[in-house]
Amino acid sequence: MKHLLSAIVSLSLALTAGPALAAKCADEDVDGSRVAAARTQVQSQCVCDEATDHGAYVECASGVAKERSALESTDPNYLPKSCKGAVTKCAAKSTCGKPGFVTCCTPKSDGSVKCKTKKSAEKCTDKGGTVGTCSSCCDSCATGGPTGPSCPAPVTTTTIGIPPTVTLPDVGTLE
Repeated sequence: MKHLLSAIVSLSLALTAGPALAAKCADEDVDGSRVAAARTQVQSQCVCDEATDHGAYVECASGVAKERSALESTDPNYLPKSCKGAVTKCAAKSTCGKPGFVTCCTPKSDGSVKCKTKKSAEKCTDKGGTVGTCSSCCDSCATGGPTGPSCPAPVTTTTIGIPPTVTLPDVGTLE
């Protein structure tokens, strides 16, 4: 319950701050690289596919954003404080920790597309939507060119086995 309450508070702060914070974040992270780097860390540290609770996932993402925004602005991992909400919002608008959920892209009358998470693909398509290809609405309905949306690449880790050093006793030389 604590995780859920914390996630709700974080999300409500991010959403109520609205366009003013988004504009400030864009001013401080012009190319979006700092938000993208923070979201990449969320992807590897919070692991969407392994999340069993959405609130805990959002809280984990919020923690990553908070840690990065506490760094010195000269640190390459620094995230401007005005961008913490952008990182948290993308986690909150995801299917992470929601088994069976999908992102759903629904066209609006003005030609834009709205994204929401739905309990199933059927719940999405029944309302005229298209199931998105990414776990977050921040990526799912965006156009990434002729190949479609650009989802963050899955994070993989590789373990390189290095044989241990073995010290043998000195037995002298054989003659």
